[in-house]
Amino acid sequence: MSEQRATDPIRQAPPGLPPMLGTSPRSRSGAVFRALLARGWAWLAGPWGIALPVLLLALGFLWKAWATQAPSPDDPAYGIWAARARLRFGPLFDPLGRLGLWSLGETPGWRLLWAALGWSLLAHAIEAGRARRPLAALGFALMLSALGVGALGRYFPPPRSVFLAPGEGRTVEGFWLAMAEGTLSLWRQGDLIGQAAFRTGLPLGLGPYGILAVRSHLVWELQAMGPSGPLSVRAALDAPPAPRLLLHPSPEGESFAAIPEAHWILRLKDGRALTVFEEGTGAVVHQEELPALADSRAIERSLPGGYGLRFTARPVYRLTLFPLPTFLQRALSLALALMGLLVGAWARLRAAVGRRMEQGAASDDGA
Repeated sequence: MSEQRATDPIRQAPPGLPPMLGTSPRSRSGAVFRALLARGWAWLAGPWGIALPVLLLALGFLWKAWATQAPSPDDPAYGIWAARARLRFGPLFDPLGRLGLWSLGETPGWRLLWAALGWSLLAHAIEAGRARRPLAALGFALMLSALGVGALGRYFPPPRSVFLAPGEGRTVEGFWLAMAEGTLSLWRQGDLIGQAAFRTGLPLGLGPYGILAVRSHLVWELQAMGPSGPLSVRAALDAPPAPRLLLHPSPEGESFAAIPEAHWILRLKDGRALTVFEEGTGAVVHQEELPALADSRAIERSLPGGYGLRFTARPVYRLTLFPLPTFLQRALSLALALMGLLVGAWARLRAAVGRRMEQGAASDDGA
């Protein structure tokens, strides 16, 4: 017994001090490390371990929904996105970009929040298993699997996005994607690959893509009339003529159109300030402030010489095109998350019913 007392560092601690302070430095650091790990694990397995990351992630998703995130710089939709964002946020555009808020999903803080949520789900699953709550453990495990499948997205082809209004088309990776009123069609080298009706917010399959359409904003559609009838308009003097033209803004917030028969150049700034110049001389023919864009709004303006302009507000949709492997990966991640939430809710409901029944039985025994 005396030998054990001489070699036991805890028993050698001076009177009045905690036992750990009498241990060797290596033992003290190990004990502190284990205590920190235990506290961290307890926090992750507690209610705030999940609630705090979920709350911050929800705020991030609200920001992403309110302020549309930037496509990749080589994405066809980047120019229109930048123009819309600069018009909307003005001098705040560049500071918000430096903070990473236009590409929130690529910031270290966003990834750290997802990692914290994953560790918390793991802690909850293990603790639920130890407490013999298999349904709760299964729910947490399914949500953890959803995070894991979602994290694999960086190894899949990235989605592409385009902005289209009815009557327009764009080239996307060798395909021609065209939008009509309520329908999308995909073409390749003149052959129709597929055609489908679309609804805002509902995914659809078209050729090698899963497509999600979201209404983005409104633009003016321009038509021109002359003394003898409708005139063709062009996006530029060397562009092909068309009976109507959508005035998409440039990154500087300006859109231009040419009316060759009238020898006019039209400029629309910030979607409101209309100026019509005479081609060659630059003399101002007409200038005014258009009313704000609104659904289905149409306005007509008479110009000198018997000419006229008609502006009609048209909706523009942002189409996100997911290559099929990426679409399936995201669908699987979403399905696992929903299953985990349903199983977790069922587990909580069963536990609540069980507690209520136990309380009822206890009150009956007391009576």
